[in-house]
Amino acid sequence: MKMKISQSFVILLLFVQKMTKADGDCLYNMHLKQCSCSHLDLANIMRIISCIQASSFEFNGGSFINTEDFMTFNIEMEQVLGMVRVPVTKITFVNLVLSEEFLSIFINWVYKIPIKLLAFENTTFVGKPIRSNMSGLPPRISSLQFIRVSSHPLIPRDSAFSEFPNWMSNLEELTVMRSQLRNIPCNVSLHFQALSSLDLSENLLQDETITSSFCNGSFPSLKMLKLRNNNLVNYEAVCQTFSNYYLLIHLDLSQNSFFNMSNSSCVWQPSLSHLNLSYTGLEHVNSNLPQNCEVLDLSHNKIEFLNISLHKLKELYLSYNMFSTLSTMGNLPLLQVLAVDGNPIKTLQRGQLQYFKHLNSFKGDNIPYTCSCSFVHEIKEIAETGLTIQQWPDGYICDSPILVKGKLVNDVNHSFFECHTSLLTVVVCIVILLLCVAIIICFVKIQRSSKTRSQQIQTGNSNSVHFQS
Repeated sequence: MKMKISQSFVILLLFVQKMTKADGDCLYNMHLKQCSCSHLDLANIMRIISCIQASSFEFNGGSFINTEDFMTFNIEMEQVLGMVRVPVTKITFVNLVLSEEFLSIFINWVYKIPIKLLAFENTTFVGKPIRSNMSGLPPRISSLQFIRVSSHPLIPRDSAFSEFPNWMSNLEELTVMRSQLRNIPCNVSLHFQALSSLDLSENLLQDETITSSFCNGSFPSLKMLKLRNNNLVNYEAVCQTFSNYYLLIHLDLSQNSFFNMSNSSCVWQPSLSHLNLSYTGLEHVNSNLPQNCEVLDLSHNKIEFLNISLHKLKELYLSYNMFSTLSTMGNLPLLQVLAVDGNPIKTLQRGQLQYFKHLNSFKGDNIPYTCSCSFVHEIKEIAETGLTIQQWPDGYICDSPILVKGKLVNDVNHSFFECHTSLLTVVVCIVILLLCVAIIICFVKIQRSSKTRSQQIQTGNSNSVHFQS
């Protein structure tokens, strides 16, 4: 107990001593249990004591590049970290310039503290290649993020990562986003034995570098992989690369440029159930899809029709494509969610939705609907059933005819005669025909009556002349 008091007293004295020359500051949010420190470096790191009870920490601005300070403040840092409330939810370094050696030393400082997430955002790594002084015990970090970071290329320095095998082999989640990443050396990929989630979105990965980065034996526990917005163009090559990942469940390939799927013998693993191919420029989709797929996103492409057979598919997203009808989709017996918003469909029929027997959610807003009587009647009936129509009624607007253009479909109420124009035309034609027939009959009768009267007058005149004679 005396030892703990003396350590705390020493730290407090150091904190007060450095306070007068420290430029940075730390603020503690008691309700969120969050500590936000600005413009700190190792010379004023003791200000963190003001919020030592926090469960998450953010260091915004400043630099940690002087390697001589690392060992100078080593004892102080270990004492401060010994007082940190555990476990720590998140430690974030934002808008900083860091020495690469700082990362290895920092990990050595916190290896006893359970940290759910360690993140670096908008950070520049400079200085010497990574050099570790770790004690051999792996840090207890679950997730690691690098977002908008810059550093020396990894390729020439892949051997430097050999000093971190224990840490990398226990890491569960890794994110490297918007960092101009072109490749992950195979020797580095092989270390991530327990990694289940990997996000490499918004980088510069290509088909060839994907093949080398995901070499044989790399990321064996991978379940979720995001490759959104890279430079991938060959769908078949990507399929071949990941065809041996037996645990992969979720694959995000959106915002790449596949355009078309070529027919190939590539077969996805049965584990793959979520596939995102949105924003990929696809015009046609063939059978080269995961056969156990449950969620398929094909939105924001150029697809005009779909004829696929996926017996386990539950959710299908086709928003903003070129579909003009829903009459042909393929064999989707378990489909529950269907999104077709933003397509030039014009009209919907109840039978098109009833074809999917298990459908319980439908999204069809932002479509230029032709509000015919039958369409308005059927979609209102559909809305009254158990089917959930997303964005109803505000997102469903008439585009034609001109009299209802811009109106909500739900607000359109056609009159009986508007909805039965053909019948009305037939009735009018029949009435006109009957009137014409009646007029003709009347005309004939009048003509006959006039002729008879004329004949009678002539006969009467003839008899009058004969009597006078």
